[in-house]
Amino acid sequence: MKIALGALLFEGNTFSPVVTDRRDFASKYLFEGEAMLAGLAGSGTEIAGAAAAASATGADILPLIATHGGAGGRVAAACHAELKATLLHRLAAGGAVDGVCLALHGAFVAEGIDDVEGDLLAAVRGIAGRVPIVVSCDLHAHVTQDMLRLCDALIGYRTYPHDDAYETGERAMRLLLDIVAGRLHPIMRACRAPLLLPAQRQRTAGDGPMAGIVALARRLETGPVRAVSYFPVQPWMDFPAMGFTTVAVGETEAATAEAAERVTRAAWEARRAFQVAVHAPDAAIAAGLRQPGLAVLADAADCVGGGATGDSAGIAAWLRQHAPEAPAALHVVDAETVRQAQRHRPGARFRASLGNKLDPAYGTPVPLDVELVSLSDGRFRYAGGLMRGVEATTGPTAVLQSGALTIVAGSLSAYEYADEVFAANGVDVRTKKFVVVKNPMNYQPAYAGAAQYVLDTPGPTTPNLARLPWGRLDRPTYPIDPDCPPSFVRM
Repeated sequence: MKIALGALLFEGNTFSPVVTDRRDFASKYLFEGEAMLAGLAGSGTEIAGAAAAASATGADILPLIATHGGAGGRVAAACHAELKATLLHRLAAGGAVDGVCLALHGAFVAEGIDDVEGDLLAAVRGIAGRVPIVVSCDLHAHVTQDMLRLCDALIGYRTYPHDDAYETGERAMRLLLDIVAGRLHPIMRACRAPLLLPAQRQRTAGDGPMAGIVALARRLETGPVRAVSYFPVQPWMDFPAMGFTTVAVGETEAATAEAAERVTRAAWEARRAFQVAVHAPDAAIAAGLRQPGLAVLADAADCVGGGATGDSAGIAAWLRQHAPEAPAALHVVDAETVRQAQRHRPGARFRASLGNKLDPAYGTPVPLDVELVSLSDGRFRYAGGLMRGVEATTGPTAVLQSGALTIVAGSLSAYEYADEVFAANGVDVRTKKFVVVKNPMNYQPAYAGAAQYVLDTPGPTTPNLARLPWGRLDRPTYPIDPDCPPSFVRM
């Protein structure tokens, strides 16, 4: 048995102005052919899980390409064309295969193409013919009709934070091998509701609203229903037909369609429980000062993992104004300040204009007197999540000190899982009063026990979805339209 295996992962944000290029993919991981199996062996990626599942059955793998570009604005047309062409060339050159297993995010957007996954699957189908194709997606995929039409089965991560990419790769490969062997003749059905959910309340563990949806999906995976996947969708894309979607894979029409609709209806019924309480920065800082120990300030509107630039420095000004003596740590993307720092030796002092250069629509650079602490190449290794074990980089990086505030300024964005970027640059955030994070979810388990505040700041990944300048989104959609009536579209 010969199975083609590859991964093209990227999460787009149509409200982000920055174009993503090949460098952004290479700074996470980018492997072609046999190098992808060796380079990702032992990692927490879908490729590692799928390869292990294939090897366990003796199946041969035709390796294509594996890369993850993180998240950002649309991918440059030339970069997208190169990545797509590499995958298709290796698929065509590899000869006949018995099946294709692909890890795709489900929210890849490029210049000129909204549905990159649908476009890619059409091309793959054109080369591979009618052999089975199974796709694994991020839990925040925007599942389209073309994606469903062009593959035989589609499943998603089960957890958020995304700790099960490896296991999802295993499940996808096992499904594919069952289809190839004739043990499964899949029927796939989906159901979508006009519902966008802020990420902060989507944690799948614990007792939040998402936990009930997860439990229901697991209960429905019995008898003729093999897999039930829920997709709350990446909420910062301005497209029609957006919403919470459930995809079920089974062996009978009735049970499969019912499972998809039941989970989507459960999400709709719980919609109000997903809304997020946000805090003005000064109020959050004041509250954090009253609490013992570390306090987390979540600048979620500048979330790199949701497609923002990561270069907002506004919270630095708030900390200097409202807690000048409190030790704090901030990670910000600012290649210009790093280049300025490289002209000095550690211990030197200079005037920096920090942040808000890539996306100035949400603020202006913050002037600060800083001392250069250290310089590095920015390399670090992910401690968990969907890139567990993968080495990545923030590019040339400088650690700066401005009063009590420690700043890790990188040249490239990196979505933190925990405190890897700080630790790789010698910054122990556990000794601080405040740590500024730029993600909506990973910080919650990473800093469990610390006081945590979601900031009400401007940016393209704001949890206040009604703030965004929607143009193409189908209306009404909850919560942009609070009185949106329920609607359940079978796909």
